[in-house]
Amino acid sequence: MKPKLALATVVDSRQDFYQKRKPLVEEELPAIDWLREDFDVIEGREINSTARASAFAQQTAAFQAHSLVIHMPIWADPVLSVQLSNLLPLPVIFLGNNRPDTSSMVGVLGAGGALDQIGRAHTRIFDHRSPENRKRIRAFIRAASALQNLRGQTLGLFGGRSLGIFTAVVDPAQVQRIFGVDIEIVDQMEIVKAAEAYPQEQVQNQVDWLQKEISGVQYGGQFTPHTFERQVRSYLATRQIVSQQGFNFVGVKCQPELSDGYVTQCAAHMLLNSGLDANGKQDIVVHACESDADGALTMQILHLLSGGKPAALLDIRWFDAQKGWWILANCGALPAAFFATPENQSGLKGIHAEPHVFGKGGGGALAGIATPRQVTLARLCRKNGEYWMAILPGQIEQPEREDMNKATPAFPKAFVRLDNGENFIDSYGSNHIHMVAGDYTEELVSFCRMAGIDWQVWN
Repeated sequence: MKPKLALATVVDSRQDFYQKRKPLVEEELPAIDWLREDFDVIEGREINSTARASAFAQQTAAFQAHSLVIHMPIWADPVLSVQLSNLLPLPVIFLGNNRPDTSSMVGVLGAGGALDQIGRAHTRIFDHRSPENRKRIRAFIRAASALQNLRGQTLGLFGGRSLGIFTAVVDPAQVQRIFGVDIEIVDQMEIVKAAEAYPQEQVQNQVDWLQKEISGVQYGGQFTPHTFERQVRSYLATRQIVSQQGFNFVGVKCQPELSDGYVTQCAAHMLLNSGLDANGKQDIVVHACESDADGALTMQILHLLSGGKPAALLDIRWFDAQKGWWILANCGALPAAFFATPENQSGLKGIHAEPHVFGKGGGGALAGIATPRQVTLARLCRKNGEYWMAILPGQIEQPEREDMNKATPAFPKAFVRLDNGENFIDSYGSNHIHMVAGDYTEELVSFCRMAGIDWQVWN
């Protein structure tokens, strides 16, 4: 999932003048080695003519770059940047060096103004050496990569609207137009059919592994070894269907047909989003509860932006004004990584299975308390039919024992401190919110700019 970029160094077309300034270019080229180390880069000779710009674009086509980085170590003819941006329809960022002896700033302004005139969006960095600007550059490149990778993907939605959750249903044409994602609808019975047909030996291997890896299994009521096995079967079946259908990420309705008529889908949610099972590391498949299409989209964006980290779906349960944190909970499972500690690197030992609070079909909730870490919360929301992104950087904190059961004890949960209190829920557009470890605020803002949607950051 390493972002791929086309790095074009543009220079003055006046050959005699360029030769005098070539030492400045040679000084500047090593200054962007960090780009070559962090990302998958294609680059060529310095570009000083439209012919070379065309040759570089042809060279780059097969590479399938996610973004175009135009490095301007000295003044360069603005038309070269226009030519590159026309030939390579990618998100564009200019890198200048803020040195008074190079005329780099003049070049970036000239090229940026030219792209403005032809209506081509771009980002300008006038000093690529500063730590803050390097953070912005990395965020831009990651965002461009996430958007390019998202386009052409398929979201598999099992079942229709769950529990009347209006915000979970989307317009497939709008999603295709803005994000380039296709939506394929599948009947939930396909999970049941594939689950019941799965070979017993392979199912038992996964059941034994999961029982061993988590901290405990507490059977009771309708949660029995048989329903636990059904949960594991559902996981294996969903992964199988994802592979057969070529889905990139999924949403599963679950309630009430599967939760009442077969089994709750919590094990599938946890294991697919974790990328772990008895066979070792697996590809993470973003799995959204309640067939939440906007939730699945948000989770997939967070997954791509973060370089492949697990993303979570939670309900906003309660704001504890006295403690200053939000209690966020999922009805049955979170990715194991959110329970990880240095002693429990997979996070699985932070999870225990216990009887669920709903579902006539039986099954267990995979409960636990998320461990402290920096996180980014986000959600694609819609208002009057237009998308916007809510972005909230935060910090998971460790609650006191008396606070752990303030929300449904069987539900896995996170206690998250934000820089603000209750004000964001006045305009927030869903009961669901999504989470990834780390700070990806700048990446999300860049992503929204590129996708042409509004955003709001609460910080």
